[in-house]
Amino acid sequence: MNAPGSPPAILARYPERCTPRGAGALSWTTRSQNPDCLPACQRSWSHIRGLVFDMGDVLYDAGAWRRWLARLLARQGVSEPAHVLFRIWDQQYLDDVHRGRRDYAEAFAAFLEGLGLSPGQRDEVLAASWARKRELEAQVIPFAGVRSALAALAERGIPLAALSDSEHPAEQLCRLLAKLGLDTYFTSVISSRDLGQTKPAPTCYLAALVSLKLQPEEAAFVGHDAEELAGASRVGMATIAFNYEPGAMADVYLFRMDALPALLTGGAAGAA
Repeated sequence: MNAPGSPPAILARYPERCTPRGAGALSWTTRSQNPDCLPACQRSWSHIRGLVFDMGDVLYDAGAWRRWLARLLARQGVSEPAHVLFRIWDQQYLDDVHRGRRDYAEAFAAFLEGLGLSPGQRDEVLAASWARKRELEAQVIPFAGVRSALAALAERGIPLAALSDSEHPAEQLCRLLAKLGLDTYFTSVISSRDLGQTKPAPTCYLAALVSLKLQPEEAAFVGHDAEELAGASRVGMATIAFNYEPGAMADVYLFRMDALPALLTGGAAGAA
């Protein structure tokens, strides 16, 4: 996943997109065959009246614990690459947790057992994981530019919703946003656990839209996950990719979060 602040390499894989000329000088780019597309695309975003944000890896770095866990499992003799491990974890275990169908601790223990760890290894990883997870969660801060972008959007009267696949209910997500100093910017906070559905199910995006009192064509989804961006597009929302994974398709690729207000209000692409 690309660090916020630097143009992602994925752009080179899609020649039809607007390629940044002097990539570090642009804040965002778009899908277009026109290399001078930025001003026209900015004008086309004037109909967007609200935004729905994913939380983890969009507002803040949610991957520190996973990076740590991958290193710990490698020391325990698990040979699968990290992206394979976490695809298994996400699809076979965590999705049910996020839907409220399974306890997180039980699912994580079952995941470790499925990797072939001995009971002693599992106990060691479990004990270390909970302590490290709490420590890292206490250190979370917003990505650079997030707070100023949300403040500018709120000042311009653009309503915002947070939509998260999470093991926690919305009430707990609100407390996290408050800890980050971001809670006052959001009209609504929606958790998959409360919905019983995870993105990219249409129910998730539609719940966020209802909370903002907007139609799909009046809102954009800001996300990083390729499937979740595609899900937003299928319900009719515009899509904005930030800190995104390889293969993600979106209408706009944001290099800096603080460029988002200018995109929606027709300002020039910002300089780095």
